[in-house]
Amino acid sequence: MKNFKKLAIIALAVITVGLVSCNKDTQVNPDLTQSVIGTYEGTLTTNNLKTTSPATADITKVNDYTVEIHCYGDDIDTTFMLELYEDGDMMRVCFTDNDFSNEYGHNKTESHHMMGDNGGWMNWQQHMSADHDQNDEHYGFFNMKEHSFDYTFRIESKSTVLTREFSGKRK
Repeated sequence: MKNFKKLAIIALAVITVGLVSCNKDTQVNPDLTQSVIGTYEGTLTTNNLKTTSPATADITKVNDYTVEIHCYGDDIDTTFMLELYEDGDMMRVCFTDNDFSNEYGHNKTESHHMMGDNGGWMNWQQHMSADHDQNDEHYGFFNMKEHSFDYTFRIESKSTVLTREFSGKRK
């Protein structure tokens, strides 16, 4: 009887350790924001001109796959949200909800971020295939190796389109 109790306790301990280890090692939906949140110092260039002005982008977490971006400098101060999609050494970004619909004229799939491989987050290629038309344009990305963030702002008026490109490195 003593051997049976010892064996039962050992078996329970092994199972408990196994379950805890599996939960930590196989997180299905990792926090994509952890690799990009922070402050990015850089420059803002207008319509590919050689002149630039200093600018900053503060990136904060909204949820595990969405960030809020506050970009500001001498002549810009804007805040918006973007969703994150893994793409090799890049973390691609795309508009959220109404901003997506306003930009592209159509909606994303209903559970657009939960349809990835193994039930995890959707990656960039899956997002492009499921949510976008062929001519939909994207405006920014995080380069994970360079710890940088690039984003192009499009400002449309009746007769012209002005672009402002932020390019910065994480502090």
